[in-house]
Amino acid sequence: MSLRPSLRDVLQGLQREGQLDEHAEARALATLEVHQRTSTATPWFVKALAGFGAWISAGFLLSFFGCTGLYKEEAALIILGVLLCVGATFLRRSGQGAFLEQLALALALAGVGLITTGIAILSREESIPAIAHFVVCAALLFTFPDPILRFLATLNMGGAALFLLWDGLGGVGLDVGILACAALMHGLFLFQSRLTAGPRGDLVGPAGFALASGIPMVLLARGIPDVVGTFLFDRAALPLPALTVGLTAITLFTAWNVMKELKLDPAGGAGAAVFAALTVTALLTPHTPAVITAVGLLTLGFHRRSNILLGLAVAFLLASGGWYYYDLGLTLLAKAIALAGSGLVFLALRQALARRPPTAPTTTAEAH
Repeated sequence: MSLRPSLRDVLQGLQREGQLDEHAEARALATLEVHQRTSTATPWFVKALAGFGAWISAGFLLSFFGCTGLYKEEAALIILGVLLCVGATFLRRSGQGAFLEQLALALALAGVGLITTGIAILSREESIPAIAHFVVCAALLFTFPDPILRFLATLNMGGAALFLLWDGLGGVGLDVGILACAALMHGLFLFQSRLTAGPRGDLVGPAGFALASGIPMVLLARGIPDVVGTFLFDRAALPLPALTVGLTAITLFTAWNVMKELKLDPAGGAGAAVFAALTVTALLTPHTPAVITAVGLLTLGFHRRSNILLGLAVAFLLASGGWYYYDLGLTLLAKAIALAGSGLVFLALRQALARRPPTAPTTTAEAH
């Protein structure tokens, strides 16, 4: 069984269920052929060169402003940044083509940097530039119709929010923010189909993937001694096992909803096997919360059949496993038991799920 079914398989399945007429497949394939011819009319290398030229053009424009001496005035930096963001937004909404899209993206990112830099120079408090950065990125997230910028804006908003929580509440605030971001990420992917159908459905994908990329990196950095000593030792933080418990609870909630959506009984044998495997994995790696987070990403990736999410999950699972293995605070015996135990747990889980008796398919007539 492939990870993502083909369009023909989906259409044929809907026809068997009586949801589509017999001519729907032909109409869909004809529409898809027209779309492919339109989207591939310009070769990829031409689009790449146009995008590269757009970034070079934006660089020349910013260097021109630099030669005029505007960078010496903080107020001028802020005004120029606002103008660039507003102009880039109108350009992206009105223009089409690789060159205009990349030019608008470059100008918008430059505008965000100029606004944040100008406010940081004017302000003496560290929190004010972070608040301004969060507000500007939030405005672009909702107004700038570009998935790349929405991805970057979500990353920057998450970083600014975590910094503000750390600045106000210390390490505890940072850890609570990590848990909140993880819960938001799981919610975006769990209820993706419902949220995508809403008025802001185009924000779900970029925001979800941004959180899926940023949270594991923050968790890996959370375990680096230098980072911990700089940001957390001076200000009280949650113990790593407590953070692992919170992330495990979020992952168990995700597993429960996934099983319900797949018509599996979470209170049955399969549910008990899944919950036991996740709990044992968390117990084996209490000081590496990135491991259980990566397992949660794997669950979401398989559930949503997303190759990108699966790639992120595997990469961070390998990184967190390697970090756990080279942790000098643990003995080799403890590391070996944890790594071997985790593998045995998931092999046992696979056997338990493979032996689950198949459920009888429900026909359309039985459903009614």
